[in-house]
Amino acid sequence: MEETRRFRKKFQGGTVFALLATLLSLSACKEENKPAPGDGGTGGEGDNTRGALLTAAGSCVLTSAQDFQRAAAGLESALAAFVASPEAGTRQAAREAFHAAMDSWQVSEVFQLGPAAPRSVAGGAELRDNIYSWPLVSRCAVEEQIVSKSYETSGFPSSLVSRRGLYAVEYLLFYEGADTVCPSTSPIVSGGTWAALSTQERESRKRAYALVAAADVRRRADLLVEAWAADKGNFLRTLETAGTGNAVYPTSQGALNALSDALFYVEREVKDMKLARPLALRDCDSNTCPELLESQFAGRSKANVRANLVGFRRLAEGCGPDFSGTGFDDLLISVGSEPLAVSLRQRIPEAQAALEALEEPDLREALAQDKASVRALYDAVKGVTDLLKVDIVTVLDLELPSSVEGDND
Repeated sequence: MEETRRFRKKFQGGTVFALLATLLSLSACKEENKPAPGDGGTGGEGDNTRGALLTAAGSCVLTSAQDFQRAAAGLESALAAFVASPEAGTRQAAREAFHAAMDSWQVSEVFQLGPAAPRSVAGGAELRDNIYSWPLVSRCAVEEQIVSKSYETSGFPSSLVSRRGLYAVEYLLFYEGADTVCPSTSPIVSGGTWAALSTQERESRKRAYALVAAADVRRRADLLVEAWAADKGNFLRTLETAGTGNAVYPTSQGALNALSDALFYVEREVKDMKLARPLALRDCDSNTCPELLESQFAGRSKANVRANLVGFRRLAEGCGPDFSGTGFDDLLISVGSEPLAVSLRQRIPEAQAALEALEEPDLREALAQDKASVRALYDAVKGVTDLLKVDIVTVLDLELPSSVEGDND
């Protein structure tokens, strides 16, 4: 009866293809007296591939974290040079270092499992939010810190994430205006302390603040690598040994669900927030809402989506050169769903191609000059996420993240 109930629940939001694939899987398992793909059994090809996927994914997460660790160190070093010698050349070098760090981090944005995930998630340590908290950001909060200079205090590393991280560095390094977005009720406005800052003093504080924030990001990057590294926290081992006796992932299916939840970053953040909202498909009452784009100051919303799709593809197809290696596509093949694996391999490059078809340097310009091309990008990404949240979760008997359940777009 439990099997029947679960099957009906999956079918309600699924496709005919997913239904047939699940029926075939259950039938084959009964004939061979083996557990279904999602039941956590051992000995089948699917279980072997599942283990290989967990190992490959953990290695991918660690390698990407190490890449970001190097980029974060480069950003801190470039900002130190800018603080020591504030001129056009060092500012440009610091901005280039920021772009390099963000290029790397946006790949890792898709890997929010284990130490990077919220504490409410198994194995979570909230390192992601402490590195980059978007969309939980506040320009006003950063501007208030410029006035109070609280970035100089010992409590700054434990202050609200909206005051720290890569978002704060972006604003401090790229925004050159003298205005503040804080309301009249903010102390820096009502007390006149923002207006009282000279241009020279404000810019000096922004440089100092940016360096402190970058140093904090670098420390978090170190912690992320240490958490995964075999000679430190070894979460790599925790992921690949999921099963009986594992305190974090008592079943391999639980670990696979953690990987699947990470993939849903492209559904929630990329499709729904980075694209749908600026396109006025949700949470926007105008023709477009460019003010809802990510990266308001460095103008890299397009670059961020590009990196997000790379991160997604590394988990979906493999983290090796040209996306070789074990990915979710291999697991689909191992449980008899090769056509679905083929569709996945086709749709991700199609989404990447739709992004590259945008001629404008950023999504802000693309929204203004060729909204249809941005909509085409949205549709292509939706083609990927539709496979993920209907067919793939059904065939692999995965659970939808709570933030996605009931979302039918």
